[in-house]
Parts: sequence; C-alpha cells; structure tokens
Amino acid sequence: MTERPPVETDDLAPWADDDLVQALRAPGTATELADQERYVAAFRRAGGSKIRSLPRRAAGRLGAGGTAVVVTVAVTSGVAAAYTGHLPDPVQQIAHTVIGAPAPDGHSRHHAGASGPQRPSRGAVSLGPTASTPGSSSTTPSSSPTSSGATSAPSARPSGHHEGPGTQPGPGGEDAPSDAPSPSASPSTSSGAPASAMSVSAPAHRVDLGQTLTLTGLVTDAVGAPLPDHPVLLQVRGGRHWRAVVETTTDASGIASAVTPAITRSAHFRWHAERGVSSTVWAVKMVPRLAVSADVGGSTTTISVTTDGARAGDAFLLYRHVAGRTTLVRRGRLDPTGSAGISVVTPHHAAAYAVRLLPTKHHAATRARVAVVPPAPAKLAISGSASRVGPGGTVTIGGTVTTASGYAVPGHRVVLCRRGPARWRPVARAVTDAAGQVSIVTPAITATSRFRLRTGHHVASGGWRVVEVPTLSLSADRSGGSVTVTANAVGARGGDRVVLLRRTAAGLVRLRHGRLDAGGSVTFVVRSRAARTTYVVRLLATKRHGTATGSVGVPGT
Repeated sequence: MTERPPVETDDLAPWADDDLVQALRAPGTATELADQERYVAAFRRAGGSKIRSLPRRAAGRLGAGGTAVVVTVAVTSGVAAAYTGHLPDPVQQIAHTVIGAPAPDGHSRHHAGASGPQRPSRGAVSLGPTASTPGSSSTTPSSSPTSSGATSAPSARPSGHHEGPGTQPGPGGEDAPSDAPSPSASPSTSSGAPASAMSVSAPAHRVDLGQTLTLTGLVTDAVGAPLPDHPVLLQVRGGRHWRAVVETTTDASGIASAVTPAITRSAHFRWHAERGVSSTVWAVKMVPRLAVSADVGGSTTTISVTTDGARAGDAFLLYRHVAGRTTLVRRGRLDPTGSAGISVVTPHHAAAYAVRLLPTKHHAATRARVAVVPPAPAKLAISGSASRVGPGGTVTIGGTVTTASGYAVPGHRVVLCRRGPARWRPVARAVTDAAGQVSIVTPAITATSRFRLRTGHHVASGGWRVVEVPTLSLSADRSGGSVTVTANAVGARGGDRVVLLRRTAAGLVRLRHGRLDAGGSVTFVVRSRAARTTYVVRLLATKRHGTATGSVGVPGT
C-alpha cells in the first residue's frame, strides 16, 4: 500500500490556536497509536468506504491529532464534509490521509462573494445531516417536514464549491458550508415520513346483533409525531387472512376513523398503515338477541327460549331465583330453529327463571329472565260423600280449584276446616292434582258438624253439613197386662227427648214421651193389647245430632 506524505505543520499556521490543530501537533503515545486498527475496522464496518491504514510515519507525527481527527470525523457530520471536500485544506488533507477522503484542491476554492452561486452537480441528492460549523455544538437535520407533509432536502454542492448566501466565515478567512450531503445519496420522497406505529380504540368490545362500531386509530412516525393525510385500512380477520373493509386517510391530527359493517358475528379488527405497521387487534363480541317466555298451566310450566344470532346446538343454562337463592334447573341446547322448550314444575309461589346462553366463537354470552306467577285460584267448589253418618263415622270431602276463567289450578294446597264454637279450625290438608281436584276424609264424626275447604290464597268454598245420626236399640217385655219398652241410644246425650209411638193402620199414634237418662236409656210402660202391636221409639233431633228412630213388635195376648 502506497504511503502518503505527512501533513506539513506550516500549512496549519493560520489555525495555530485552534484546539484541533494543537491536538494534531501533539506527539502520539503508544496507547493512542495502538487503537488505530480498531478505528479503521469500525469505519469499514459502518460506512463501507475504502479506508486505507494510516502510514506509520504520518501516525508518528499526528499522534493524538490523528485520533482526534478520526473520532471527530466519525461521530459528527464531518464525514460528509470530508468526502465532498468542504473542510479546510489542512484538515481535508488529514481526512484524505486517514479515511481516504478526496485530496484538497486549493485552486477550486473561492472565498465568499468571489463568485455567484453555482448549480449542483447532476445527480447529487442530499438526504444526510447538515455539517456543523466550527463554532456550533450540534447538527441540524438535512430534511424537515413541510406544511404539506413532504420532506424538503437541500441540494448537494460539488466538491470545493460554496454558495455565498449559505456559507459562514471559517478559519483563515474561508467560508465553511452550512450543510453537507450524506456519503451515499438516495432518492428523496415527497409523501412524508413513513409510519412507524398505529394505535386502535373503540367505545366498546360488545355490540348487539346487526349494530356497527366506530374504530379510531392514531398513526405516528418513528419519533412519535402524528402523520396527517396518511392512507390506512381497517381490516377484519377472515378465515385465513386479514381482509380490508374500509379504506380512509388520517386527518390533520393523524387520527383515522371508520365505521364497521353491520356485525352479525364476533370479529377481530385492526388498523393497517403500511407494510409491517399495524395496530393491535380489537376484539368485538356480537351479543345475540334472546327472549324467554313462560306458559303457566297445569302442574307444569313451559319455559320457551327463542334467539336471533345464535346457532343450532348452542348450549344454554336455566336457573331459578326464589327467595334470594339461585338454583340450576336444567341444561339444554338450541334446536335447528334457534329455539328450545323446557318443562318445569309450576312453583307454588312467584319465581323468576333466567336463561343464560353460553358464549361461542361466533357470539358472546347473554341472558334473559322471565317471571313465573302461578295461576291464582278464584273459585273452590265442595262436595261430600254423605251428609248423614252414624256415630264415629267419616265423610270424604271433595273440591275443585279453578281460576276466574274456569281453568283448573293444580298443585295448590287445600285445607279442610270444621266450624268450631267461635271460628273455623283446620282439621286436614291436601294438594290438588293435575285436574285441580282434591279429596279429604273428615275425622270421626261425634256430633253434627259443618265443613268447608280453603286454599292458601284465602279462597274458601261453601259449607258442607254432616249430621250425626244416633243409633237406637229397643226391647219389649210383656208382664201381665202391661208391656215395658226400653230404648238405648248411642250418639245421644242424657236429657235428649224421646217419644214412644204405636203404629196403626191409620199411622203412628203418640203414646208416651220421656228423656234419656245419663246412660242414654229410656223406659216406657204401656198396657198390653190382645193383637200384635208395633211400638216405635223416636229420638228427637238436637243441634248435636239428628233424629233417630227404632221399632219393636209385641205379640198379642
């Protein structure tokens, strides 16, 4: 490799007080020179430029200055200035020796105002940073967004040329350029900075069947600045890929907004700004329509479920709410029409039933409820198997519970009540069957009683009177010219009135009357007759029992 001559220090005399020149003139140390190859290798990797190794003779004279030049040119925009010949001749010579930049051409340089502006070289386009002037500490971007969103790029200048209006005075009276092109030029675009990120937002994640949803998104560039007038797509996830549904552009604040089509199933949406730039996914769950009704009748109630937006086979759960407690009643699935019917036992009290449609990949979960009020009885009929019974006998009391419209009310409790001295007292209970009928057996009858039926809704029937009929046993004893007739009553009380009658061809003839003793017996003595005679004993009715009659025959003398 051919070595280049070292830089003459006399050429740097005009900048003798400059920090850079002082660094160049300082002797190099073994440690500083040991990093030379590492810097050169870094430049090769970073810029891809053809960099030649620094000759040992030049390195010996440059010392720390060589290191300073390499670092300064590498980490600042001086690389662009060095490759386009915009550095002062001595510094340009150092860049030429160290990194292979063009050699200085003093004959082509002009002072400010020496000549007018020249046209840039054909094909030179600047996208790189602007070189800082010797007195500045920062660099300015080579492009900045204009009001229309396009990026303006300064034109590159040919090597060794400076435009008068765009220059600043430099060391030694020369003009340093106010900007410099990047080492490698590429075509500039007028569509603004590329999108780097995009967000997505919407007012909800759940919508009803057939409704729409407005989604918004913000498009930003690499530094987080909004991008106005940027084309974007609203996409929906299909079976295998994302499909565009709305195409729009961002407004002045970089925000895009679009309304989805009518949603008939759960879907996933996202914004797409450009290749590789998309928002996160916004999941939208479709909520189907669900209606629940109850047909209360008989001993069962039919819960009907109808849906719109669900599919055949979708599962649902039926719950019952009673007295603050929730109970799972049944599980089921929709039929091909999206409906279902469930039969449950009609509750004795008002209850609420709820149906929960379970979620699937096509729709979200939803629920509906219905109140089930058992039919209120309005009428209670009563009947009995008998109205007169002997002492200790029973009667079967029947009844039918119906509504105001005449329909039977099953499953209702009915109470059999008997009239007491002051009020009606319950004596037995039963529940109506599917036909709304009930049958209850009374307790043993020991006295005439009145019965009636009553439901839990305070609907009572009329009364049913059961009369107790005592039994009489008679005997007759003939002694001399008299006949003794004795009657024993069961179901009567002492003191009850008794009448002795004789049957004749014309009817009954009253002979004697008396009262039962404490044992329920009575004795009558009458004159005997020559012909056969039939005697009748009649126990008169009281409020506790009915009339009882007995007869006995006495042969004639």
